[in-house]
Amino acid sequence: MKRANKKKQAAEEAPDSGWDRPFRDLKIDFPEPPPAPPAPPKLEEKAKSSLSSEDQELLRVFSGGDLPELPDAESLSRPVARGLRLHFTLQRKGKGGKTVTYAHGLKALSIAEQMEICSEVRSALGIGARFLDGLLELQGDQRERAKKWFTEKGFPCI
Repeated sequence: MKRANKKKQAAEEAPDSGWDRPFRDLKIDFPEPPPAPPAPPKLEEKAKSSLSSEDQELLRVFSGGDLPELPDAESLSRPVARGLRLHFTLQRKGKGGKTVTYAHGLKALSIAEQMEICSEVRSALGIGARFLDGLLELQGDQRERAKKWFTEKGFPCI
């Protein structure tokens, strides 16, 4: 019983002594947080295309902010007049033993046209595709399928 009385007595003394809250008298003034930065203005879409929103964002970033005029179907259907000639090669080195098909001859296209073609090839052939240094890289051995697709789009293939 004596111990219980001592604890009770210590608890009664605690609020007055201040040993349980040594910083109770300390007052800290916190500065107000800076105002939030204004939201960036939204760029209006200049042209409707089949590019994904991620590809359109990449175009905005790398083109300096404004979305360039994207090629229309007519400009893509006239590759012969632009001097494009495609040929396809197969490579198995450097990709962990995986086979990739390269489409050569598209270097003369603008970045927007390359992105448009890449997007169309992906959806039409159902494969992975990307541009590397002006070469269209297709996953797998796609020489015949790609040649047929590009021929249908009006690109001369060797």
